[in-house]
Amino acid sequence: MKKLIKFPWLAGLLLCLFLIACVDKKQLPKEDVLLAHVPMPAKLDSAMRHSFDKETYKILKKLNAKNEKSFKVNKENYLQMIEQIPAGADRVAFSFVQFNKDKFPNQYQELAQFDGELYMLYYYMDKSGKNITGRAYAMLDVKQTIEIDGKDYEIMENDYINNIKPHIDKVVKGTQGNTLRVKMMKDELLAYKNRAMTKKNVKNFKITLAQWVNYESILSKTESSILRKKLKLYTDESVGQMTFITDCQNPEGGDVESLSGFDLNHFCPQDCP
Repeated sequence: MKKLIKFPWLAGLLLCLFLIACVDKKQLPKEDVLLAHVPMPAKLDSAMRHSFDKETYKILKKLNAKNEKSFKVNKENYLQMIEQIPAGADRVAFSFVQFNKDKFPNQYQELAQFDGELYMLYYYMDKSGKNITGRAYAMLDVKQTIEIDGKDYEIMENDYINNIKPHIDKVVKGTQGNTLRVKMMKDELLAYKNRAMTKKNVKNFKITLAQWVNYESILSKTESSILRKKLKLYTDESVGQMTFITDCQNPEGGDVESLSGFDLNHFCPQDCP
């Protein structure tokens, strides 16, 4: 009698498991295909960093020996950047700039350490490309996020365009030249933040400059399929363009593996509103 009771229960369980296994993957929620859940394959991650070090970074060091390739962002500033995305903005843009302290006497004193160097500022962008707040923000290697006046941001951006970009354009395969800014989509950032909030050992984030490479000989078919959302944005002309890879670090300085090796970026020029 006991066997007769157990059998229907077991059969029902097996049927449920079968139905779950047969669910069409296309019905999975959108977040399951976000790049925030897909770290760069190790070989591609390494190739992008190495290519930057070998080419673009050498040029940057000749322009200014102080130029850095990695910047730290404390946990509070990084998460605040995401939490404060205003209504109407659907992405965060990171623009390459050059900070020249002589142009801003008695202003932005914490940025004086980057005098004449390549740096990045972020701002909140809507679908049309408009800067929602009219301001930019500095959070790399500073204690607290610094608000930058819109006109001052334009000066810093133009200094990058005039003083740095022409020297590193030659690294890029396409005629569009090197990157003006990279954009991180709001849904990607929110998904990444939600994952970071589940970890207790997050101390800071590290932003490391890299450049796009020809990935076809590096990625397997499976990896290419998983990353198709990102790869479709790039062509051979994208090779050499600057981007950055986001790593997450624990209090000991090691990587939090599940939150490291992420490139959530879209390039401009190429993908500009």
